[in-house]
Amino acid sequence: MPARLVKRECPACHEVKNFRADVKTCGCRGTNPVLNVNASAASRQVKQPESEVIEHLRAKNRGLEADVAHLREIVGEQRELTAMVVEAVKAADPLPHPRKIDTNKSSKDVSALFVLSDLHVGEVIRADETEGMNEYNYAIAQERLFDIEDSEIKWATKQRNAYNINKAVVVLLGDYVSGDIHYELTATNEFPVPVQTAKAGLLLGEYIRRLAPHFNEVEVYEIGADNHGRLQKKPQAKQKATNSFSYLVHAITNSYCEKIPNVKITEATGAKMLINVNGWDFLAEHGDNIKSHMGFPVYGIMRSRWREATKRMKTNLGFNYYLLGHFHVPYIMENSVFGNGSLSGTSEYDHMAGRYADPAQIAMLVHPKHGAFNFTAFKA
Repeated sequence: MPARLVKRECPACHEVKNFRADVKTCGCRGTNPVLNVNASAASRQVKQPESEVIEHLRAKNRGLEADVAHLREIVGEQRELTAMVVEAVKAADPLPHPRKIDTNKSSKDVSALFVLSDLHVGEVIRADETEGMNEYNYAIAQERLFDIEDSEIKWATKQRNAYNINKAVVVLLGDYVSGDIHYELTATNEFPVPVQTAKAGLLLGEYIRRLAPHFNEVEVYEIGADNHGRLQKKPQAKQKATNSFSYLVHAITNSYCEKIPNVKITEATGAKMLINVNGWDFLAEHGDNIKSHMGFPVYGIMRSRWREATKRMKTNLGFNYYLLGHFHVPYIMENSVFGNGSLSGTSEYDHMAGRYADPAQIAMLVHPKHGAFNFTAFKA
């Protein structure tokens, strides 16, 4: 026989249901006093004493009022801070009236500095061995050098709109010939080293002759202690500047230019030369003594500069700038080290090693107060 059911109110959830005689609740396990929702079925509303609901809402309201009061306090502080800043700005003394910018030329003379190195006259670079990335011979060397010079003269002429540029300083940093320092060069050079020497000297002389009419003064500084012009297999220290084909290149260049009245030439007797340009000292050398490891020798270059600076600290031979050739890539480091490119550009060896460099030579301006600026790499 089924149990007899009795209809009565559940004392927990207050719902009227059918109960067996031995069951006291419907199994709802009470209600949530705040939400008035059955704990086992959240959607089910239950009856709650009105006083408890009112007390809960009042407590919640007091919390919200406290939050509002705190936010008002923050907003008030921000408004007060804003008012203080505005008052401080109003009370501040006016800034000086801006000076009128002088658009006339600088009253001080600025020198133009041109660097030539790594011509490698006599070297032959074949396009079919560099995937067409580069080609080089003496005819191309002439074309590139004079194209670069034309760009340099146009550049200097435009700079005269702002500066008085009456003097040009030309620094020659060696490696004018391809030389015979490697067997592959001896086997592939366009002509023998004595011929390379004559052609390189005439090429540099013609560069200076074309530059001279555009300046009142042209100062030429020659550093011939390099590696491609050397006459022995291993690099040397003693007589490095004179025991070199570069020494003969300078002699030919100087003879070519001796009748140009506004050209003054100074030749270095050692591997390094301190050159004063408009009151700023440039320490110039070819750079083949700098050790290279794993690509471009950033650390080697900076270490060489540090050593030179330390060596000269107790002498009057200090320098402001460091000027280098040899690495075939135009660069500027820490606004104090300037590196020149090459006229030959990427060779077969560079191509094999995964390197590339555009044929380029550098130039810059030197201000008596501000020093070197407007560094430019002119590409052929």
